[in-house]
Amino acid sequence: MLSIDRPVTILKELREHIIPLGEEELFLLEKSIVKEGCREPLIVWEKTDDQLILVDGHNRFKICQKNNIPFKVRKIKFSSIEEAKLWMIDSQMGRRNLTPDQMSYYRGLKYLALKKKKGGYDNVKSKGQIETSTSEAVAKFFHVSESTIKRDAKFAEGLNIVGRTNPKLKTKILTAEAKVKKGDVQALSDAKNPDRITIKNEADLFNKAKAIKEEVLTEVEVGLKNLEQKKIADLREELSFEPAFLDKNDKLRKIKGMILSAINRAINEKDIKAIKQLKKLVERLEGELF
Repeated sequence: MLSIDRPVTILKELREHIIPLGEEELFLLEKSIVKEGCREPLIVWEKTDDQLILVDGHNRFKICQKNNIPFKVRKIKFSSIEEAKLWMIDSQMGRRNLTPDQMSYYRGLKYLALKKKKGGYDNVKSKGQIETSTSEAVAKFFHVSESTIKRDAKFAEGLNIVGRTNPKLKTKILTAEAKVKKGDVQALSDAKNPDRITIKNEADLFNKAKAIKEEVLTEVEVGLKNLEQKKIADLREELSFEPAFLDKNDKLRKIKGMILSAINRAINEKDIKAIKQLKKLVERLEGELF
């Protein structure tokens, strides 16, 4: 541990990455530091350019600056800001008594950070690959299900969307001061253009989450309707495969047209069903010709 030998830089991105203390927690911390001094060192990221970036101890730093109280630092080297964020998450989860929503937020942040570090290919496994996916690894680490981790990630993403335009509301949600449904926060992550969302207050969050849910539901309903229509079309095509009144040449022309149609669907739409149908059509064509 060293006494500070140069200015400490505060990055908004790192300061807002952790859940701030509530008013009572902050009051008690200041009271303790004023009375007993800053006993724990601040953790700083010593970059290659000798810049010191505060990673842990933002509240203690602010209190010490306000009350002119000396403090010490412990320097840690990180390869990137993402590595620093992961360290912050682990440190917070190991230190504080977190509420279920706060724990959910940190689990989600860790999953998103590790997924990004891995390259964004979570849950994609080629044949024979045995590597554990990010969601499986994080779920196992926290002793929860993969579905819980995925919901946590949506919660973290939603809170970060709120925080971009209304950091105070984000803090209130995480400290249970705001009465907001977790599902509404998660719904924000399903928005088509999350970067354009602005959240004014709790009512605005509710209304925008509702609109996003309705939009998602409509897309699902349209998708199911299109799938049903496609199944009906495929069935009609199958039933009209070989009408009894067609002669051999008409049958061959019919089969040829269906083969071309299946080829186009297979190539343009990557439709595996079209390939299966194509195989049957080729067998039928072979039967007609030979």
